[in-house]
Amino acid sequence: MKKLGFLITMLVITSLPAWSQGAKSIRITEVMTDNRTNLVDEYGEHKPWVELSNSSFTTYNVRGMFLTTDRRVLNKNLSPEVRRQMMYPLPNNEPRTMLGGKKSIVIFDQSNWWVDAWSGKPFKTPDASNPGPFHLNLLIMEKKPNWIALYDGNAVDLIDSVSVPVLEANESYALSSDFKTWDKATDGFITPGYLPQNAGLSKSQLLKKQDPYGIGIAVLSMGIVFACLALLFIVFWAFGAYMKHKQRIARATEKHATLLYKTGKKTIEVTHDLSHKTNVILKDGLETKGIDKEIYMAVISLALQEYLEDVHDVESGIITIKPKQTRWNAPKFNNNNNNVKI
Repeated sequence: MKKLGFLITMLVITSLPAWSQGAKSIRITEVMTDNRTNLVDEYGEHKPWVELSNSSFTTYNVRGMFLTTDRRVLNKNLSPEVRRQMMYPLPNNEPRTMLGGKKSIVIFDQSNWWVDAWSGKPFKTPDASNPGPFHLNLLIMEKKPNWIALYDGNAVDLIDSVSVPVLEANESYALSSDFKTWDKATDGFITPGYLPQNAGLSKSQLLKKQDPYGIGIAVLSMGIVFACLALLFIVFWAFGAYMKHKQRIARATEKHATLLYKTGKKTIEVTHDLSHKTNVILKDGLETKGIDKEIYMAVISLALQEYLEDVHDVESGIITIKPKQTRWNAPKFNNNNNNVKI
């Protein structure tokens, strides 16, 4: 039983942030304080109005939320009960409070103007005969600044608020489509009950709306991948071609260096031989033909050494010819012996 209670408590705690996030998606998006010829309510009257919009794609029920124009509710020392007495709740038993994603509702101000008998100044009072669920006694003042706030159902959490400047007749104070700035709007730009479908969307949300199945982003991702692969191929191909060219240059340089080395070595040898022969001719005369006496002496010594050591080929002086049978060496043609000795 304790475990069940713990699980329920954890579910409630974890759901509170999502609930709060859903409430934060409800925004005050447009206000008209002096409605003369603009929007007509279901009773044919022109009343000041406040537009509430759901900035998300998720449906949220705004029932039980509070609207107020009394700044005293900002006093944090007030109890929720006292604060509720200064606010006007949105209806509970009304299907239209189930506000879909990117949808809006209009709340009319039902309070009436009266004239002070002593001062002759007009003033506004609540109207006890509230004709409709979306008619609240907000006490919105004409030709004066107004402050309008939206509170959650606990009458403690401030969801949204706006300070409305003095507006002319049929002029509204509207929130921009990116939900960041407020500005005055005139005829042709006043859109009560309508929220642009792309209002307040981030780039990722707008992309999700435009490409719900992800086909475009998939094609884009594959295109990027293949483009990167193609770029890598080009880079590695160019690098390989460069390395091959560098190797060819290295081989050609090595071959040229080897050729130069051999040529130089041969030149040095020839030069050395010519120099040696020239020295011999200058020393011993032309009849030596540049051959050093030491070479003659070495050759003669080698020949004598071979003669003394009897180093030579020993031959018998006999040549043996093996017979081969042909028509021409048949006995009737040739009576010579098969073996010829010399």
